[in-house]
Amino acid sequence: MRIHHFVAGEAIAQTREVEPDVRLGDLLVIEKDEKVFVVGDEVELDVTVTIEAVLAGRPGHLATSTCHQIAVTVGYAGADKVVKVHPATRLREVRKLAIAAFGISQAAAADLVLRVPDGTEDLDLNAPVTTIVPRRTCGTTVDLVHTVRPQG
Repeated sequence: MRIHHFVAGEAIAQTREVEPDVRLGDLLVIEKDEKVFVVGDEVELDVTVTIEAVLAGRPGHLATSTCHQIAVTVGYAGADKVVKVHPATRLREVRKLAIAAFGISQAAAADLVLRVPDGTEDLDLNAPVTTIVPRRTCGTTVDLVHTVRPQG
């Protein structure tokens, strides 16, 4: 089975092939107070169970975090809004919640992306929010920006 482990503060997942009967706790290095989740699911995983039992047919995307909730401060057009999400929430959901918080129409939001402040690279919307949160913290800041700017 292929496992993709997303760690707090690391943009790139640690990927490896593992046998299905390996226990989750034997596979991952889990620090004190860290919890493990399947990306997109808020249920904490039991690290004494095998990978096969934990995933039960789901993709092997796992996230670890010490947080129960992440406060994401989203900047858009000179204003800030805070969106609170679970650490295993995908960034596409953060984008969706931010668009709703700012009251942006679907048409106006079509080209909106998330970036780190002053960054030029779009964040991977499939990644969990924990990847952009510094380790041992429960908050981060992103910008909601338009990729296409009308010129004229």
